[in-house]
Amino acid sequence: MPAIRNKEFIQQLTIRDLIATLGEEFQSEGLHVFKASQEDEKNPPYKSPFRTDHFTIFLVTAGEINLKINLIKYTAQKNNLFIVIPDVVVEFLDKSSGCFGMGIGFTTDFMFRTGIHKSHVEPFDFVASQSPPLIALEQQDTDILLSLFNLLQQKNVVKGTHPFGTEVVNHSFSVLMYELAAVHQKYNNGGAIQLNRKEHLLMRFLKLLPAHFKEQRSVQYYAELLSVTPKYLTETVKEITGKTAGEFIDEMVVTEAKLLLSDPAMSVAGVADALYFSDQFFFSKFFKKQAGLTPSAYRKTVY
Repeated sequence: MPAIRNKEFIQQLTIRDLIATLGEEFQSEGLHVFKASQEDEKNPPYKSPFRTDHFTIFLVTAGEINLKINLIKYTAQKNNLFIVIPDVVVEFLDKSSGCFGMGIGFTTDFMFRTGIHKSHVEPFDFVASQSPPLIALEQQDTDILLSLFNLLQQKNVVKGTHPFGTEVVNHSFSVLMYELAAVHQKYNNGGAIQLNRKEHLLMRFLKLLPAHFKEQRSVQYYAELLSVTPKYLTETVKEITGKTAGEFIDEMVVTEAKLLLSDPAMSVAGVADALYFSDQFFFSKFFKKQAGLTPSAYRKTVY
């Protein structure tokens, strides 16, 4: 029976999934504040790309982390803040020894349960998809955010034993969010994301890609949607990122294929069908060309 083509096959991690790798007890539904200690292993626990169903905001206070967010590589160093929104593809590459930081994971539902109502979300465009995922901070801003992270963690851990635990956590979270919003506006020209014409085209392309890459793998298709020529799209994307539009498409397909191949319940033929390849042979040929090994050989590296 052919695979059902839907998002359920994608490896999507919850806050509980990620926190389990740190060996911590989960703090409360929809919210967890955590530390990445210097004693952690150099290599991150999740070596394959994944998506999450929640927001993650992490502040690096020592060392550095190399990661990809929606296929674009970033290096988060000391005093860097990185923000990962739900459903983007994340891949942790490596981190330096002595890396340290503090982060928070929270769901959209939790955010609104705290009293930050939908009518008041304008300051929080730093959790929107068009915002830059990495912000370099001055030391004084790092210190302020770190103190708020620590306060929220303390309150969240004892939430169940405090007579007003929920209220204290909600207010502490709101203070942190408003401080993050202020930081975002400070480092992004008052909060406005200023893109030139080529950068705007790139962002539109990257927004289209996750929605269409399974069915459409030609640059021509995306160029038509964007009302430009394939040549112009390819040259523009390469000028800004160093990779062509076609390379982005292929990498997105391979990343998705790796996610699907990590599910032992999925056959190689099922993965090929889920990605709209005409048959298993063409999928295997494509995967080997891009990944350097066959789908079956790749599976042996993850099991």
